[in-house]
Amino acid sequence: MYDNRNQPKQPGESSWLSSGGPSSDSQDKFITPLKVTVHEEKIADAPFKRNVFLKRVILAFGGIVLIAGVFWLFRYLSEKSATVSQVKTMPERSSKERIATVPSSKLDTEEENTRNAEQENEAVKNLSGYLLLKKELDKKGASEWGEELYEEAIKFSKAADDSFIRKDFDDASKNYAAATALLMEINDGIDDTLNRILDEGELALMEGDGTLAQKRFRAALMIDPESSVTQQNFERAKNIEKVMALIASGANHEKNNNLSAAYDAYQEAVNLDPESEKAQTAFKRVKNLIATETFQQLMSEGFFALNNNDYEQARTLFLKAGSLKPDSHEVKDALAQAEIAIRLARIEELKQKTFAAEKSENWEEALSSYQEILNIDGSVQFAIQGKERTLQRNNLEKLMHQYLKAPNLLESDQNVEKAEKLIVEAEQIEPKSLRFKQLLQELNELVTLVQTPVSVIIESDGLTEVTVYKVGKLGFFETRELKLRPRNYTIVGARNGYEDVRLNFSVKPAQEPIRITVKCTKKI
Repeated sequence: MYDNRNQPKQPGESSWLSSGGPSSDSQDKFITPLKVTVHEEKIADAPFKRNVFLKRVILAFGGIVLIAGVFWLFRYLSEKSATVSQVKTMPERSSKERIATVPSSKLDTEEENTRNAEQENEAVKNLSGYLLLKKELDKKGASEWGEELYEEAIKFSKAADDSFIRKDFDDASKNYAAATALLMEINDGIDDTLNRILDEGELALMEGDGTLAQKRFRAALMIDPESSVTQQNFERAKNIEKVMALIASGANHEKNNNLSAAYDAYQEAVNLDPESEKAQTAFKRVKNLIATETFQQLMSEGFFALNNNDYEQARTLFLKAGSLKPDSHEVKDALAQAEIAIRLARIEELKQKTFAAEKSENWEEALSSYQEILNIDGSVQFAIQGKERTLQRNNLEKLMHQYLKAPNLLESDQNVEKAEKLIVEAEQIEPKSLRFKQLLQELNELVTLVQTPVSVIIESDGLTEVTVYKVGKLGFFETRELKLRPRNYTIVGARNGYEDVRLNFSVKPAQEPIRITVKCTKKI
């Protein structure tokens, strides 16, 4: 049979031990000469990457099947080793290459087989431990973040595979153990590694390196897939370069004092990445700059309106400025000026209105305007005096119109007395308008008229006793003339044996003499 240990390994050939064991074809054809050469300096090239991929695929079948396959293979090789001719002298190798040691011919075959079996078992055990640990770390993406330690572990496992194939089980066992130790070191430091990866990812985010940030956070998610913060940062990393470009664009606009364009750029950056401190800071800064600029413009326009007596517009502008800076003393002072100006303007407007109302003797409107002025400022003297004056005139005219419209009110001596006092008070009013003079004259005439008696002639039969209510008993007579003031009267006639006679009559002012007959003619 042909010993393949002295044949150089061709580029691209994979190591099947550390990647999961022999294929199904190898069970029938493993005697076919193999070409094995270990070159550490070529481990990291393309053939090595393909081995890693094959390892991951085969590992999916499970560690148990893998170990059983490896164990069966090397027991089979051990049984066949007796038929193999003496190993040919191997070509010269570099100092870094591990060369299988040929057992001493002095050793007894039985002792050699026993030792080989023990070393083989130990190597298989170390291989199993290595593969299981590597499988767990590969699930967490160790190949992405393990760096030198991971690469060194792969080198040791590769060397171990070569030694295993050459049946140098002792060397294979040591190399598998060394590879396992490196993987354990990676596993023990996984928390520190995770923190380092996260720090690097966050730094990349800050610097706007989206590609690196995604790579770091993706690796971190392989270690800790449940981290919502890491997942959020990973999503942020997808937009960070666009966000940084928007921030740069905003900064350029800001430099050119184009605050509106800067505001839009920063706002879009914030919308894309609300967690970006740079975007948030820039957005708030420009927002404040715009607010300050707008504030100054509103205040300037407000004072311009104030100086042009457009007080309502001034107040509106000052209020808008106040919404930008609620605690601004400047706004409070400006609003106070506007409010005072508005009040004074309104008072002046109402003053003119009252004067016009008084001139037209519209006392109701004048009184209402004076009251409105006092509602604005209760200390305005002309409004206090004007209210008192118009209230007097208003009340006087109301009472005068009341008597003129209902003269019968003056049938009462008490009301006549009130009307006379009203006339005296009205005569003291100065100045008197023509209308007021006419009104006063009419009331005077009415009061005089209601006090001027009218002749009332009463005729009777001399047998009837006559009584006039509010005047008195007149007794028995045939004719009697009375002078009665205008008002309503009742006259009663009484006679023994006869029914009483009752008559009601009214005396009107300036009425012609009245004749009334009072006789009791109906016997009882």
